[in-house]
Amino acid sequence: MKQIGIIGMGKWGKNLIREFANFAEIPICVTTGNQENRKWIQKKFPKTKFSTNINSILSDNNIDAVVIATPISTHYTLIKKSLESGKHVFVEKPMTQTVTQANNLIKIAKKKKLSLFVGHVFLHHQIFKKIQKIHEREFIVNMNSEWKKFGTFNENIFENLLSHELSINLTLFGTPKRITLINESSFITNIDSFNLELFYEKNERSNISIDRIANYKKKLIKITTKKNLYIWDDDKLFKLNKKSKSFQIFFKSTKSPLFLECKNFISNISGKKSVIDSAILAKNIVTIISKINNTKKVKTQ
Repeated sequence: MKQIGIIGMGKWGKNLIREFANFAEIPICVTTGNQENRKWIQKKFPKTKFSTNINSILSDNNIDAVVIATPISTHYTLIKKSLESGKHVFVEKPMTQTVTQANNLIKIAKKKKLSLFVGHVFLHHQIFKKIQKIHEREFIVNMNSEWKKFGTFNENIFENLLSHELSINLTLFGTPKRITLINESSFITNIDSFNLELFYEKNERSNISIDRIANYKKKLIKITTKKNLYIWDDDKLFKLNKKSKSFQIFFKSTKSPLFLECKNFISNISGKKSVIDSAILAKNIVTIISKINNTKKVKTQ
């Protein structure tokens, strides 16, 4: 069984620990020293050691990979150190904050023949896999994504939330030929909601609407093909029945996308060939976000 070290024990870091424990040994976790985190790991995973020093992972020759779930601003340094230590890397999206950083990390991963895997969790969702097949069969002409939630406000909205939607769009349609940012609004930070229109080479069109100042949670993707209309809502994919004028469940996912993502990463590092496909996608996402950031000069709280 592969051994992994995890850096970061916030809410998402704990989720990753729980899921990776299904597929790998976790001898050590590194965090800032929060006593609640120490108690949590001792209770849930008594065999896992707790450290505040990343070198306890990087210097351990028995550890095959590093999982990074830390603030976005720390990603580049931690990924670079991990790769240079000969470890495969799983990092939460976005991979980096600049294109130069992304290119540097991909170059190191190639040179070291290591996997650099970026956690675009929705791409591992069973419903997304079904949508890919629908696109091959029916051709998606229009996609509308709507995401409403409250917070968080300590990170750039484009890096933190838009990166998820771009991972879906770019995987389905490729790089957009034109992007238009409209209707951005400021409440707590200088951008807390916006609409983004994307236009693609084969005339596909997509609209992304994100609002992190809503008092409820909602995430829907409406998909229009040449033949049908679908709505992705959580773990269900609905299809419009034109005769009954109602939506019916077309497909329902049965496994957590995070579970599947962690499983895929362990499978990747167990092979003989390094995998950097998701890192290349991440670089393309960072390229788009960097252009938007440079235009809007986005600030956090």
